[in-house]
Amino acid sequence: MTKTYDEALRGASSLLTQAGIDPDGARYVLELRGNFTPSGLRLHGRDAMPETLAAQFDQDLARLLRHEPAQYIVGLAPFYGDLFAVTPAVLIPRFETEELVAWAASEQQEAATGLDLGTGSGAIGLTLAKQLKATMTLSDVSTAALEVAQHNAQRLDRSVRFVQSDLFASLGRYDFIVANLPYISPAEVGVMDQSTLAYEPHLALFAEDSGLALFARFAQDVAAHLNPGGAVYLEFGYHQKKALAALFGQALPEAQVTFRQDLAGWDRMVRLTGLDETSDKERDNGNTSV
Repeated sequence: MTKTYDEALRGASSLLTQAGIDPDGARYVLELRGNFTPSGLRLHGRDAMPETLAAQFDQDLARLLRHEPAQYIVGLAPFYGDLFAVTPAVLIPRFETEELVAWAASEQQEAATGLDLGTGSGAIGLTLAKQLKATMTLSDVSTAALEVAQHNAQRLDRSVRFVQSDLFASLGRYDFIVANLPYISPAEVGVMDQSTLAYEPHLALFAEDSGLALFARFAQDVAAHLNPGGAVYLEFGYHQKKALAALFGQALPEAQVTFRQDLAGWDRMVRLTGLDETSDKERDNGNTSV
């Protein structure tokens, strides 16, 4: 007997809840598979599901029960009003990162030059290219990640530049830099979400030295890649504010460091300005970053 959309969702939600998995994934999958808006799926809840869609939903549910993220199952994730293609080569964009993008977009000038460092799916850089009409460069060390970002640029009709680079190795200077660097300590594996740990790319998640290793490398070179008056916007782990303040204070002593909380009240973002003064001081001391 063919199920209605409501019946299929109730059954899926019950199975997922019993397995300790967020049942919202079932609704998300069905909305995208059926090309529904959230309100559209509710309006059609009593309609019978087409057999092909019902069969597809059963397959999707089996994957959800294996803790596979719904965004990877349908290959799309929402971010800042757009849908971005995602694969296990890139992190799934999070809402917290939208807050970082909003901060940068509120302060930077249109037609500025910007860098999205460690771009992954391209969500940050492609969104800023739209919001600011900025000349954006999107970089990542991962070839597979850059392929996903390039695909998203084509899908969303955004004109940006792509560079494969290990941090700043192959990059120039910019008016602003935004980065969501890997910041999870390998010691935190035991408390991580099972689906994140099993399916999302560890290269984009983990960093040594309590999750600070990439920030330390970043801080050593960033001043040489920022134009005068430029700004840096970074996301970090909720417990890393104190350690990052000390790290930036030592590596970038002239910088103005401004922390910001996310909507949940956690310290999760930081802005660095005044780095051109740090760069000038390094040049005076004969130490030029490359």
